Amino acid sequence: MSRVQFRGEPCSHLSSLCDTVGVRLSDWDVLIIGAGVSGLSAFRALSRAGLRVACLEARERIGGRIETIHDPASPVPIELGAEFIHGRAAEIWDLVNLRHLTVYDCEEHAVHWAGGRFQRGEDSWEKISGILDEIKLRAGTKQDRTFASFLDQSPYPQNLRQWVTSYVEGFNAARADVVGIASLAEDARAADKIDGGHSFRILNGYDAVPAALIDGIEHIEKTLRLCSVVETIQWEPGSARIHVRSTLTGERYVMQARRVILTVPLGVLQAGPDENGAIRFDPEPAEVLRAARELQFGQVFRLVLRFQHAFWEERPELAKAGFLLSQEPMFPTWWTTLPVHSPILTGWSAGPHADELAGKSRVEIVRQSLSTLRNITGLTPAMLEAAYFHNWSSDPFSRGAYSYVPAGALPAREKLAGPVGDTLYFAGEATNLDGYSATVHGAIASGTRAARQVLQQR
Repeated sequence: MSRVQFRGEPCSHLSSLCDTVGVRLSDWDVLIIGAGVSGLSAFRALSRAGLRVACLEARERIGGRIETIHDPASPVPIELGAEFIHGRAAEIWDLVNLRHLTVYDCEEHAVHWAGGRFQRGEDSWEKISGILDEIKLRAGTKQDRTFASFLDQSPYPQNLRQWVTSYVEGFNAARADVVGIASLAEDARAADKIDGGHSFRILNGYDAVPAALIDGIEHIEKTLRLCSVVETIQWEPGSARIHVRSTLTGERYVMQARRVILTVPLGVLQAGPDENGAIRFDPEPAEVLRAARELQFGQVFRLVLRFQHAFWEERPELAKAGFLLSQEPMFPTWWTTLPVHSPILTGWSAGPHADELAGKSRVEIVRQSLSTLRNITGLTPAMLEAAYFHNWSSDPFSRGAYSYVPAGALPAREKLAGPVGDTLYFAGEATNLDGYSATVHGAIASGTRAARQVLQQR
């Protein structure tokens, strides 16, 4: 293990956009907190509308839960956060076309490892799709219930229940005994509208999306403030004072605006006032924060491994596999970069599986992943050259992966998306009301929606 390079740690150098941290900026029309894609989409819309707007970001980079590593030693960009374009949502494809990005279809052929042998995945996908179709029919006909409760009352055989549970928990980073079928049905219906079962990757790297969102914004070197941690928001109707700390110098200063758009992840809104990365409000927007606590923020451990060669292709059953699915307790799901051939595998552990990895060191996580690969493939992994990893759960500015809705809590999304006193506005994937929560295009749409709410009150 000593030869393995760990990637994905915060870089030691800081963007030049941090250099203006000593400048006092005040009296803005709108301040946006967070430079993920929701914050950047609001930034873009409000700047184009002619408002005086600034965007504050705690990290030294833009993109939020999109983090792409461009390693010269890797044949493809390494995605530590969002990787897939799900379907053909205009929010992303308009940017793809604008920036002439190269997008390719993912190879979604899956193999299942079960009972000591590989099984074709297509049949299972069809059966899982059929169960989700049934949920769309049954959700809303009675009181919302958990997905686990739905399965308990179904006639499906035990092995199919296991596979569909693994799918729902893995895809949604959720617990089957918590997530409600009403939200699953809403998401499935929304996905149908955009060919959401079809996935793509951006060959240039997903970080091209946030880069496209800021393209053309004037004076961005002064209005996009990296390394700026918002600690407290003091507000009254029509006015807010934002207390900011620079991670570059340690200096604290205050900015003032008529309105504030908060695009921080749900996990940050759920954090206690004294926890690292939390934002304190004076006074608290009680109804919004109560709604935030009604939702859940899923946990994911995602690990990208680069080997000397694609050793799994030595088995004919795996040579054309886009996904390797199993019932392993940790990292049950893996995917390749097909149809692009590379010696790279991504391991995914979400929902209850992620609990097993909490608190483990990076070396332990890599060892566990290699052990799982050995169990699944029956092969000894080729020499590992690099491991890329970012712990989103322990990151104080994310505190997890993405949101999901417990049974009975679907109305909380609408409360979270509502303005407070015509002064505080909220965006981010957790606030999306169109069935696209937990997606990049849903986050972009939420930022546009928050900007529209602000503009309607001018």
